[in-house]
Amino acid sequence: MRTISLLLLGSILTLTITSCGTKEAEKPEKERINSADLYEAEKPAYDAAAINPDAAVVPITIIADGNTMVEMKYDQKEIKVKAGTTVQLTLKNNSTDASMPHNWVLVHEGTAERVATAGIEAGKAKNYVPDSKDVLIATTMTGPGETAVITFPAPPAGKYQFVCTYPGHWSIMNGEFIVE
Repeated sequence: MRTISLLLLGSILTLTITSCGTKEAEKPEKERINSADLYEAEKPAYDAAAINPDAAVVPITIIADGNTMVEMKYDQKEIKVKAGTTVQLTLKNNSTDASMPHNWVLVHEGTAERVATAGIEAGKAKNYVPDSKDVLIATTMTGPGETAVITFPAPPAGKYQFVCTYPGHWSIMNGEFIVE
């Protein structure tokens, strides 16, 4: 009797585990549901060109340092600005190695990896920045010793991410952009 009970229990567990599985993993990657897409409607509307001429201008300088993949980094992991301000961001690439180009891309929270991965497909001609609703604003790619400046209105209050989308850099060169 105990053997039959154990076999029955084992069969029920196997059936339960396999029926709780999802077919999502079997779909091609482009057809899979991305959890970040479920909240697309909740993302605040944003127009990087809609600068209010009366808004206070907040100058921010961010430095990209390092001459190897181990050394590379932004000098800041968190940037805070006030809602309603205009941000004038200067990216300085202080590296001296030609293999260390960098950019600075502002994206919706939780999308840095996806944007950086899509940046590889966008390629050098697009500064490794994909055409994506997740990208709010981006600098051009800067080579060693170069500087890029962008001016944009602070997005609506909330948390965002910034990231370098040059291939292989995003996982180290990233941070949080907070609008209060």
